[in-house]
Amino acid sequence: MRKALLIPILLTALAAMPAQAGEISLGIGPLVLSEDGADFHISYRADASHWEFGYRYSRYSESTDDPYFGGTLTESTTTMQGPTLFYQFKPEANGTWFVGAAVLKAERVERALLVNEEAHASKNAFFFGGGYLGRWGRYGFYRLGMLVSPGAKLNTKTSASSTEESGLADIYAQIGLRF
Repeated sequence: MRKALLIPILLTALAAMPAQAGEISLGIGPLVLSEDGADFHISYRADASHWEFGYRYSRYSESTDDPYFGGTLTESTTTMQGPTLFYQFKPEANGTWFVGAAVLKAERVERALLVNEEAHASKNAFFFGGGYLGRWGRYGFYRLGMLVSPGAKLNTKTSASSTEESGLADIYAQIGLRF
Protein backbone atom coordinates (compact mmCIF):
# COMPACT_ATOMS: atom_id res chain seq x y z
CA MET A 1 0.00 0.00 0.00
CA ARG A 2 2.89 2.36 0.78
CA LYS A 3 4.44 1.69 -2.65
CA ALA A 4 1.21 2.82 -4.30
CA LEU A 5 1.61 6.15 -2.50
CA LEU A 6 5.33 6.55 -3.08
CA ILE A 7 5.35 6.07 -6.87
CA PRO A 8 2.94 8.97 -7.75
CA ILE A 9 4.73 11.29 -5.30
CA LEU A 10 8.11 10.53 -6.85
CA LEU A 11 6.78 10.94 -10.39
CA THR A 12 5.22 14.29 -9.48
CA ALA A 13 8.46 15.43 -7.85
CA LEU A 14 10.46 14.45 -10.93
CA ALA A 15 8.00 16.17 -13.25
CA ALA A 16 8.18 19.28 -11.08
CA MET A 17 11.96 19.64 -11.41
CA PRO A 18 12.05 22.93 -13.28
CA ALA A 19 14.63 24.53 -15.51
CA GLN A 20 13.89 27.74 -13.58
CA ALA A 21 13.55 28.40 -9.86
CA GLY A 22 10.25 27.75 -8.17
CA GLU A 23 8.56 26.52 -5.04
CA ILE A 24 7.89 22.89 -4.09
CA SER A 25 5.35 22.36 -1.32
CA LEU A 26 4.80 19.23 0.77
CA GLY A 27 1.57 19.27 2.77
CA ILE A 28 0.17 16.89 5.36
CA GLY A 29 -3.33 16.83 6.83
CA PRO A 30 -5.11 15.46 9.91
CA LEU A 31 -6.17 12.17 8.31
CA VAL A 32 -2.66 10.82 8.97
CA LEU A 33 -3.61 10.72 12.65
CA SER A 34 -6.41 8.24 12.03
CA GLU A 35 -5.91 4.51 11.86
CA ASP A 36 -4.71 3.57 8.35
CA GLY A 37 -5.14 7.22 7.30
CA ALA A 38 -3.16 9.28 4.79
CA ASP A 39 -3.44 12.93 3.77
CA PHE A 40 -0.65 14.24 1.51
CA HIS A 41 -0.27 16.88 -1.19
CA ILE A 42 2.89 17.66 -3.16
CA SER A 43 2.93 20.60 -5.56
CA TYR A 44 5.11 22.91 -7.62
CA ARG A 45 4.69 26.60 -8.51
CA ALA A 46 7.19 28.43 -10.76
CA ASP A 47 8.47 31.85 -9.65
CA ALA A 48 6.11 34.71 -10.53
CA SER A 49 3.42 32.24 -11.63
CA HIS A 50 -0.13 32.08 -10.31
CA TRP A 51 -0.47 28.36 -11.19
CA GLU A 52 0.35 25.53 -8.80
CA PHE A 53 0.45 21.95 -10.11
CA GLY A 54 0.32 19.03 -7.71
CA TYR A 55 -0.68 15.53 -6.73
CA ARG A 56 -3.13 14.66 -3.93
CA TYR A 57 -3.47 11.41 -1.98
CA SER A 58 -5.90 10.87 0.90
CA ARG A 59 -7.28 7.79 2.60
CA TYR A 60 -9.51 7.27 5.61
CA SER A 61 -11.35 4.37 7.21
CA GLU A 62 -14.58 4.31 9.16
CA SER A 63 -16.66 1.63 10.84
CA THR A 64 -20.30 1.09 11.73
CA ASP A 65 -21.05 -0.40 15.12
CA ASP A 66 -24.11 -2.36 16.19
CA PRO A 67 -26.07 -0.06 18.54
CA TYR A 68 -27.48 -2.99 20.53
CA PHE A 69 -24.54 -5.37 20.92
CA GLY A 70 -21.61 -2.98 20.41
CA GLY A 71 -19.73 -5.04 17.84
CA THR A 72 -18.41 -3.68 14.56
CA LEU A 73 -20.70 -4.48 11.63
CA THR A 74 -18.85 -2.90 8.70
CA GLU A 75 -15.56 -1.24 7.92
CA SER A 76 -15.05 0.95 4.88
CA THR A 77 -11.97 2.62 3.43
CA THR A 78 -12.15 5.55 1.01
CA THR A 79 -9.14 6.61 -1.06
CA MET A 80 -8.83 9.65 -3.36
CA GLN A 81 -5.80 10.42 -5.48
CA GLY A 82 -4.89 12.37 -8.59
CA PRO A 83 -3.48 15.58 -10.10
CA THR A 84 -4.48 19.04 -8.87
CA LEU A 85 -4.28 22.53 -10.35
CA PHE A 86 -4.65 25.68 -8.22
CA TYR A 87 -4.70 29.34 -9.26
CA GLN A 88 -3.38 31.67 -6.53
CA PHE A 89 -4.67 35.24 -6.75
CA LYS A 90 -1.64 36.83 -4.97
CA PRO A 91 1.08 34.16 -5.06
CA GLU A 92 3.88 36.26 -3.55
CA ALA A 93 1.80 37.47 -0.57
CA ASN A 94 1.89 35.84 2.87
CA GLY A 95 -1.72 34.81 2.35
CA THR A 96 -3.79 34.33 -0.78
CA TRP A 97 -7.13 32.94 -1.88
CA PHE A 98 -7.05 30.21 -4.51
CA VAL A 99 -9.42 28.42 -6.85
CA GLY A 100 -8.69 24.93 -8.00
CA ALA A 101 -9.60 21.84 -9.90
CA ALA A 102 -8.59 18.19 -9.72
CA VAL A 103 -9.28 14.89 -11.41
CA LEU A 104 -9.29 12.39 -8.57
CA LYS A 105 -9.84 8.67 -8.60
CA ALA A 106 -12.16 7.93 -5.69
CA GLU A 107 -12.30 4.34 -4.45
CA ARG A 108 -14.29 2.75 -1.64
CA VAL A 109 -13.96 -0.73 -0.18
CA GLU A 110 -16.66 -1.80 2.26
CA ARG A 111 -16.29 -4.95 4.35
CA ALA A 112 -19.28 -6.59 6.05
CA LEU A 113 -17.54 -8.36 8.92
CA LEU A 114 -20.42 -10.64 9.96
CA VAL A 115 -20.71 -12.30 6.55
CA ASN A 116 -17.07 -11.79 5.48
CA GLU A 117 -18.01 -10.01 2.25
CA GLU A 118 -16.45 -7.04 0.39
CA ALA A 119 -17.89 -4.54 -2.05
CA HIS A 120 -15.81 -2.21 -4.26
CA ALA A 121 -16.64 1.01 -6.07
CA SER A 122 -14.44 3.48 -7.93
CA LYS A 123 -14.97 6.62 -9.96
CA ASN A 124 -12.75 9.12 -11.75
CA ALA A 125 -14.32 12.48 -10.99
CA PHE A 126 -13.72 16.16 -11.73
CA PHE A 127 -13.51 18.30 -8.58
CA PHE A 128 -13.58 22.11 -8.30
CA GLY A 129 -13.51 24.62 -5.47
CA GLY A 130 -11.12 26.86 -3.61
CA GLY A 131 -9.76 28.04 -0.32
CA TYR A 132 -7.04 30.00 1.41
CA LEU A 133 -3.26 29.46 1.45
CA GLY A 134 -1.25 31.15 4.19
CA ARG A 135 2.48 31.26 4.75
CA TRP A 136 4.44 31.66 7.93
CA GLY A 137 8.15 32.13 8.08
CA ARG A 138 10.42 31.21 5.24
CA TYR A 139 9.39 27.56 4.88
CA GLY A 140 5.98 27.00 6.48
CA PHE A 141 2.47 27.12 5.03
CA TYR A 142 -1.11 26.11 5.75
CA ARG A 143 -3.93 25.42 3.32
CA LEU A 144 -7.66 25.46 4.09
CA GLY A 145 -10.15 24.67 1.36
CA MET A 146 -12.52 22.29 -0.28
CA LEU A 147 -12.95 20.76 -3.72
CA VAL A 148 -16.32 19.20 -4.56
CA SER A 149 -17.66 16.87 -7.22
CA PRO A 150 -21.46 17.17 -7.02
CA GLY A 151 -22.25 14.53 -9.65
CA ALA A 152 -19.89 11.78 -8.49
CA LYS A 153 -21.42 8.69 -6.91
CA LEU A 154 -19.77 5.89 -4.96
CA ASN A 155 -22.23 3.11 -4.12
CA THR A 156 -21.27 -0.12 -2.39
CA LYS A 157 -23.57 -2.96 -1.39
CA THR A 158 -23.00 -6.18 0.48
CA SER A 159 -25.58 -8.66 1.75
CA ALA A 160 -25.37 -7.01 5.19
CA SER A 161 -24.97 -3.30 4.32
CA SER A 162 -25.01 -0.66 1.65
CA THR A 163 -23.54 2.82 1.29
CA GLU A 164 -24.69 5.41 -1.23
CA GLU A 165 -22.75 8.63 -1.66
CA SER A 166 -24.12 11.23 -4.02
CA GLY A 167 -21.47 13.88 -4.44
CA LEU A 168 -17.92 13.81 -3.12
CA ALA A 169 -15.78 16.37 -1.29
CA ASP A 170 -12.03 16.68 -0.80
CA ILE A 171 -11.35 18.87 2.23
CA TYR A 172 -7.98 20.55 2.69
CA ALA A 173 -6.81 21.35 6.22
CA GLN A 174 -3.06 21.02 5.83
CA ILE A 175 0.21 22.30 7.18
CA GLY A 176 3.49 21.84 5.38
CA LEU A 177 6.86 22.92 4.17
CA ARG A 178 7.83 24.76 1.00
CA PHE A 179 11.24 24.84 -0.61
